Amino acid sequence: MEEGAHVWLRSPQSEWGWLPARITKKEIVPCQTKKHKTVETDRPKAPSGGGSGSSSDKPKSAAIKALEEERRTALQSILRNKTLEKEEKKKQMDDVKATFAKLTADAEAEEAVSVEQPDEDKPNEPQLDETTLIQLTIVDDYTEEISTQKLNDIKSTISKTSGYGRGVNAMLSSSGTNNGMAHMPNPAVGQPATKINDAITGGVDDLIGLTHLHEPAILHALRLRYDADIIYTNTGPILLAINPFKTMEGVYGKNLMELYRQEGQERSRGGTKQLELFLPQTPTTPTTDQGGTIPAIYLHRSNGRLPPHVYKAADDAYRAMIRGIEMSSAMKRGSRARNRAAGQKKGDDFEMPTNQSILVSGESGAGKTVTTKIVLNYFAMLSRKTQEDHGQIPDEGKTSIEQQVLQSNPILEAFGNARTIRNDNSSRFGKYINIAFSGQGQLLRASIDTYLLEKAATENERNEFLLNGYTVQDFKLTNQSGTYDRRDHVVDVDMHKEMVEAMEAMDFGYDTVQQMMRLVVAVLFAGNMTFDERGDAAVLEENEASMAAAQLLGVSFDNLAASLTSKVIFARGDMIHKSLDVSQAEEANEALIKALYGALFDFVGEKINSSINAGSKSSESISPTMKRPVLGRATSSSLNIVPPGGASIGVLDIFGFETFEVNAFEQLCINYTNETLQQQFNKFVFKLEQQEYEREGILWKFIPFPDNQDVLDLIDKPGTGILQILDEQCIVDWGTDKKFSLSLYSTCDKVSNRFQASPSQRVRNQFTVEHYAGPVEYSTENWLEKNTDQLPAASAELLDSSEFEMIGLIKLHFE
Repeated sequence: MEEGAHVWLRSPQSEWGWLPARITKKEIVPCQTKKHKTVETDRPKAPSGGGSGSSSDKPKSAAIKALEEERRTALQSILRNKTLEKEEKKKQMDDVKATFAKLTADAEAEEAVSVEQPDEDKPNEPQLDETTLIQLTIVDDYTEEISTQKLNDIKSTISKTSGYGRGVNAMLSSSGTNNGMAHMPNPAVGQPATKINDAITGGVDDLIGLTHLHEPAILHALRLRYDADIIYTNTGPILLAINPFKTMEGVYGKNLMELYRQEGQERSRGGTKQLELFLPQTPTTPTTDQGGTIPAIYLHRSNGRLPPHVYKAADDAYRAMIRGIEMSSAMKRGSRARNRAAGQKKGDDFEMPTNQSILVSGESGAGKTVTTKIVLNYFAMLSRKTQEDHGQIPDEGKTSIEQQVLQSNPILEAFGNARTIRNDNSSRFGKYINIAFSGQGQLLRASIDTYLLEKAATENERNEFLLNGYTVQDFKLTNQSGTYDRRDHVVDVDMHKEMVEAMEAMDFGYDTVQQMMRLVVAVLFAGNMTFDERGDAAVLEENEASMAAAQLLGVSFDNLAASLTSKVIFARGDMIHKSLDVSQAEEANEALIKALYGALFDFVGEKINSSINAGSKSSESISPTMKRPVLGRATSSSLNIVPPGGASIGVLDIFGFETFEVNAFEQLCINYTNETLQQQFNKFVFKLEQQEYEREGILWKFIPFPDNQDVLDLIDKPGTGILQILDEQCIVDWGTDKKFSLSLYSTCDKVSNRFQASPSQRVRNQFTVEHYAGPVEYSTENWLEKNTDQLPAASAELLDSSEFEMIGLIKLHFE
């Protein structure tokens, strides 16, 4: 530990249990210590070759332990290097093993020679040892030092292990009083928080390089980088992005995009040379009118590598796909040649996995949607570059597939986004974009699937619509939050124009756009409809809202009122209409609104997919179901757009873990999705990695990690899972939310300790699930209705009679 290095001190004064500090002074002073005489025993010495009494049974010295740790680190570094071929990787690992075996043997021999033989006639004499006196200064708020008037310096003595300087044992004592603070009993000094590299802010670009991989060190490194406007940090194969909540000049310009493309191309060719573009000795940076200025952090890199960026994550996926395509093609050619030599007409072609996936996840407001756009922009640039390399000139008068994919965002955001407590433009749906590439890496087709559209807005959400002559305050569906402005200074009128322009670019057609807007207005007026109670039956009030809704939906007022105030019961072949009370009529109206808007959202997605793939070169080879997948349902259409010899990259934009004051069925579905993604993360980062260590014979210590398989079993296990019990209650005629709750209490409480239901919760029909991110309390109100998500028969009959053309177009999307 050198002067100026950051360290961590164990301290009860910190809520984390650690305090950041900096070494301000270091000096080595001699001192005298007394060593005890070695006592010879009658036990015979074991041969060095091994056996039951081998040296492996003796305690290892700090020097040997340090060598083993270095050996393990070196092997792990080689193992994680994905650019090395298997044979080269094995050769380097063998060299490391042989080198460290020799170093270990030399260290053991040196220790054996240095052991002093006991002398009976000679009294023990005090031996000289070295003690390092280190003066530390506590760092306040990670950036500024506390003055000595506020807090006295803390000093520690660190005794160096004889013969090896890396292993340290630390003891701390307070030199005076700490302004009334409690005395810290021997807190331990940590090693420097990072493997310090002065050229890298925070010490590391990858958190795996932290000496101490614990919460304080991680947060400290992230904060140092964030304060320096470095929002991207790697942790192994995962990229962490912290929302800067401001415009980052040059971070997403074309010049920087080109840098990452060049570096990715150089790595894919096996080269290691540094690019001249980011090695100038002067502070000047390359700029163009469109490319922007490259920030200094991306220049003058001492290790010749660009820092973490979403461009690099996208480029890694693209290069891995291209590499897989090339290897698969080579394998196929070799297989066919062998088949011809063997006289076989046809054999089994070798199929190598080539498709890639990028998962973008995080809490509301973390920047998932923007990150997805950045990834798509990078793929579009790579595709254009591939076209140029193959001499293809794009048609300037025609909208490319890359542009169409990008232009789908404002359309989907207009229909699927809302303002939440944390985010002015929060996506209330999940989105999976499957991008198909040719064998040369050119973007050919794409499809967009949406999941988990949140049709029910909470009181904290502001849905975004625009209607001439009315404002968001005039409609019940948009005024529940009481918030009508935007905190991000975005003008709704401008966003509406952008949406209309995107629809025009994607060939929606003027008539289709007008019909879609008409249906949106009908939904808004339907939300304003009110009911009166006459006796035990509800009556739809005849006012501006109800008359406008009926006219816009293309139905009569009487038919609309009848469908919402009565329900159809089939008994012995007869159809019976039963009157509904006010609460039931309001629920029927809400079901109609959700069905209309959900079907319209799916229709928008279908139009986008149809437009994107309509002009593709090989669109004739795609069946109609492949061209226009039904969004939000279990469909494999998005996986069937890959051309022969090509591959695809999937980008999943999904909201993160959610917990509110009242959590309903929607929150369970979202959190279940995140539990599944967490299980995939555990498998990818921990399980498979440790299995690879075992296969390679690397010495390693098992790393415990929270396995959430028991949570998944609680939710979806056949017979006893929450969703299974819910489906059973939806099938039977007598199923209710109350009976569903009782079934949960009697079943789940016995099979999982992740399920909790206190007596007070049982009275309120609530329960708690201990998720990987923390406990969440759920209410079972309306779970059966939301799970079936069926349009009432009376409302379905009403829409069948509609004269509005758009209703006929979206019928296929009604659940």
